[in-house]
Amino acid sequence: MEASLTNDGTVEQSKSKVSISARLIPALIYLIPIIGAALSAFLQLSMMQRWVATENVIAEAVFEVFAESIYPVLGSLYLQIILGIAVLVILIVRMVMETKTASPSSWFFVISGILCLIPLITLFESQSMVIEVLIDQNAAGVEAVGSIVSILLIFIMAALPITFFILIALSLIPFTTKKRPRWSPLITFILMEIPIIAVTVAFQLRFLWLYKATL
Repeated sequence: MEASLTNDGTVEQSKSKVSISARLIPALIYLIPIIGAALSAFLQLSMMQRWVATENVIAEAVFEVFAESIYPVLGSLYLQIILGIAVLVILIVRMVMETKTASPSSWFFVISGILCLIPLITLFESQSMVIEVLIDQNAAGVEAVGSIVSILLIFIMAALPITFFILIALSLIPFTTKKRPRWSPLITFILMEIPIIAVTVAFQLRFLWLYKATL
């Protein structure tokens, strides 16, 4: 680690480039649930479009489609959590070992985590809107909520390419920071994983409920 003397004689740590790989790997891992959410949104949107062509909406049939459409997002969330362990190991290793580049700042994980959670929460809420109407057996409500849900699902699919370019840009743009052991990136990453795990549990419980509702 290079250092320089300031005018008052104190030692100032020189700035180092932030590692691209230490940013790119987490960014790609955060993209996995977004891809899963987009695939699930596509499956649900196909179902919503079929509603327009029919007057009879059978709740059990909708629940079955919802259960099947959860597979992509649920699988991607589990994969993200598993691969997140690798990111955790990388951050710990970079803390205890001397490296030529610095670890990403906390704000990188905050932005990446929020971008990952937005489509996931939107997908869950869009499902909740339809399920609530079907449970109430409100035919008029299904038609009314259908257009809103369709817009939300299109938003989720459109968020995938936008988020991809944002995360890749944040990973490849050169940044510099003071190169020193820091706990903040590690702690921030763990804190951002907690809501992702919570969303995973929510989708898992919903899948089990939908599966039972179709029996």
